[in-house]
Amino acid sequence: MSRRIPQELIDDIRAANDIVDVIGERIPIKKAGRNYKAVCPFHQEKTPSFNINPERQIYHCFGCGAGGNVISFVMEHDKVGFLDAVRELASRAGIKLPERVGRFGDESDDPIYGTNALAMQYFRRCLASDRGEAAREYCMNRGLTEEVMEEFRIGYAPPGWDGLTKAAKKEGVSETVLEEAGLVIRRDGGGVYDRFRDRLIFPLLLTGGRAIGFGGRALGDQEPKYLNSPETRVYRKSYFLYGLAQAMPALRASREAILVEGYTDLISLHEAGFANAVASAGTALTPQQAKAMSRYADKVFVLYDGDSAGIQAATRAAETLVQLGLKVRVAMLPEGVDPDTFVRKRGAEALKDELEGSLDFIDFYVAANPPASPEDRESAARGLIETVARIEDALKADLMLEKIAQALSIGRGAVTRAYEAKKAEDAARRKARASDAASGDPGPTGSAGSAGAPGATPGTARAGGAAGRRGIEDASLAAQKGLLVILLQGGDAAALVAASVSPEDFEDPTLRNMAERLLSAPTGEPVDVSALVGEVEDAAMRAVLTELSVVSTEGRDGGRLCDDYIRTVRKTKIEVEIRSVERLIRTAEMTDDQNELLTQVARRQELARQLSDLSTER
Repeated sequence: MSRRIPQELIDDIRAANDIVDVIGERIPIKKAGRNYKAVCPFHQEKTPSFNINPERQIYHCFGCGAGGNVISFVMEHDKVGFLDAVRELASRAGIKLPERVGRFGDESDDPIYGTNALAMQYFRRCLASDRGEAAREYCMNRGLTEEVMEEFRIGYAPPGWDGLTKAAKKEGVSETVLEEAGLVIRRDGGGVYDRFRDRLIFPLLLTGGRAIGFGGRALGDQEPKYLNSPETRVYRKSYFLYGLAQAMPALRASREAILVEGYTDLISLHEAGFANAVASAGTALTPQQAKAMSRYADKVFVLYDGDSAGIQAATRAAETLVQLGLKVRVAMLPEGVDPDTFVRKRGAEALKDELEGSLDFIDFYVAANPPASPEDRESAARGLIETVARIEDALKADLMLEKIAQALSIGRGAVTRAYEAKKAEDAARRKARASDAASGDPGPTGSAGSAGAPGATPGTARAGGAAGRRGIEDASLAAQKGLLVILLQGGDAAALVAASVSPEDFEDPTLRNMAERLLSAPTGEPVDVSALVGEVEDAAMRAVLTELSVVSTEGRDGGRLCDDYIRTVRKTKIEVEIRSVERLIRTAEMTDDQNELLTQVARRQELARQLSDLSTER
């Protein structure tokens, strides 16, 4: 993919985005010496093992092995492809990309992206044409400016069965691709017809600006009122938040989000100045959508319709968000009023007052389900406790338990016991599921050469052998890694390593391959690890590379470290050979082979001398 953008431009984009800032915009990080640490966003953990090295512009998790540079972090964290990550970082740095990057007709793209781009252009042209007059009037009556309509790429699908189909065919797009993109529906008798007809069109945009699908609002009496693209290879509705692309700068600045349900709700809020609004659009809030929101916000205001269905949906959404440990406030609008209507009729200040007066999750839950009897209080308490039991942060859970006891006038001890029972029940259920999923022999543990094998050492066998032998081998592997750390950091010590070792001194295949690569390059200058990570295709080598890059030898004598590491590697080789010779000696004794016995005894004495010399060297 990188061939589509000049490598020099990719390097400029990477250099213009400080990895500490980019990661800090997405997850909480904390200074730890020269590095930064965080709870890893890629696996569940309580003790932070995710490290960020600002000098190398590299991250590495010692828990799960994830690692890379700023581009790979955005790809993994935001769940986007390489091009979208580069676009996001280029936009952040104010760097202009070539106009043709990722446009329709790019053969290396999934054709659905190009087809959606063509469809978005078609819908925009239709809105601006004579056929779009009624749609433009509808937008004007709702107070939508040309600026916000441009920002959200709003368009119009005119009446008729094949307007888009004909336009796409002129551009060489087949019916099959249109169907795969969800833009047409196949007739029973053959042929296809346009999915969206006489509807205001809301493109579903990724952060890089590409459309993955569309939502359409009927302008006539069509049912349903809102029609959305079906799921495709590029669009998974349970993961997508409408408006996130436009809201991201405001979310990063405030770490607060406003969650609404519909397209028009969101656009009206943006029009009124609430640029941090996002929408679940077309689905009840899913755990995946909530997880995406938690990357950019610590606090979420839930702003749904003020009717019974809206209150029920707000309750479910708030529960999902609370379980992720987010601070949640729920605004209760007047009966029958939606956010779009409220902000258009009463204005931004009135909505700001509503948000400031919103309720925390527990107060909202009780207000929405007022307990009229002891049984109702018990039911409310159990419902709230079930939500709190899924919160990983013990402090947040404890504070919420205190609030439940107060809000429902139930003894704190009883609430705590019910909570502990629920936690135990959930744990037992998880254990039972894990037991059911287990299948006989669990098999070998993963080699640490895999990025997904937490905490192991690349390619190293751990089965069998005495503890002492394992300790010797572990020390050798640590020394081999230490030598690579010195090579990565450059300087006089790196030159000393390059002059003293060869790739054959590295027993582990992954470390040997890395040593071969580093030793073949000019030594003395620090290695640009951030660039190197982007070039390395082997996942095992990338994991080790990022692991070693967050290690610092600052304040230590590089020459002495180099000597110690080399001595350890060579001592280990001799000790391994001594064990092999001793096996041959025992075999010669059992077979009464005197010549072989004398040869191996002499060899053992020579190895012992070499080992003694290494031990006394300074």
